[in-house]
Amino acid sequence: MFVLKEVFGYLNLDLSKLNFSMKSIVLIILIILGNYAFSQNEVTWSVAANNIENDHQKIEVIASIKDGWHLYSVNTPKSAGPIPISVVLDKCKFVKLKSAFVEKSQAIQKFDANFDSDVFIFEDEFRGELEVKVKKDTTLSVTVTYMVCNEIMCLPPIDETLHIKLNINE
Repeated sequence: MFVLKEVFGYLNLDLSKLNFSMKSIVLIILIILGNYAFSQNEVTWSVAANNIENDHQKIEVIASIKDGWHLYSVNTPKSAGPIPISVVLDKCKFVKLKSAFVEKSQAIQKFDANFDSDVFIFEDEFRGELEVKVKKDTTLSVTVTYMVCNEIMCLPPIDETLHIKLNINE
């Protein structure tokens, strides 16, 4: 209720003049607006698999990044502060990791005022890949951890889980 008083005071509304149902409606609207304001829709992720030979497949992770936003490369010094992209395969008894995740997109080196440091970033699009051996048809879960920033602010790191069907004979 304290939060409502603060918000209504800021909006110059008298909380005592609202009935309970009106307070509920206003609270729901504020929750929806707050959720929208802090949602992380600046990056859209996808994942694809390509056969290399027999039971080996290349898993490609792709990010489409909204204009004005950027992701951080693993080449960014840890002391700089931002959380770089990381990709982890969820455990699956039918899939064995054959090569570590590699960033295929070319990172841009620049000074980031948010961290007062030189960093390596990706703008517009990001691509990375890893290789797996598939023992049996299965669905694989891939978790991408990343932080997205613009020139003014950074959003908290987020884990996004992607799913892909892997078929041994394709």
